[in-house]
Amino acid sequence: MSVPSELRIVRAGKLDAPRPLRHALDAFLHALRVEHERREDIIVAVGEALSNAVEHGNPAGNGTVELYARIEPSETLVVDVRDDGTFIDREHGTPGRGFGLGIVRAIARAVSIDTANGTLISMTFDAPTAA
Repeated sequence: MSVPSELRIVRAGKLDAPRPLRHALDAFLHALRVEHERREDIIVAVGEALSNAVEHGNPAGNGTVELYARIEPSETLVVDVRDDGTFIDREHGTPGRGFGLGIVRAIARAVSIDTANGTLISMTFDAPTAA
């Protein structure tokens, strides 16, 4: 049996989109034998990015959200979350808001944001596998 090396899902950018995407990512990471605790951390970080994508990326709910996860050399996991909307930088502002990206940055090894065509958040994780 071969193990999948990538997962790509595009869904309508509705508020209910993150949950099934998180479940699909969890199954993908489980198939890759990513350690349970590490898998949970990755799901939290990606879940924050997905929630932001549907909340802010598609306020009218008529766009899409894409999850693209893949294993790269040296057991590195890269996960992209893309939406059709405009990025909102809340790191320096709105009280009680803006914690999601901080959580993502605390968990991921690297985070990049591209706002050229919608918003693309790319997260890199170390993904040690279970023995």
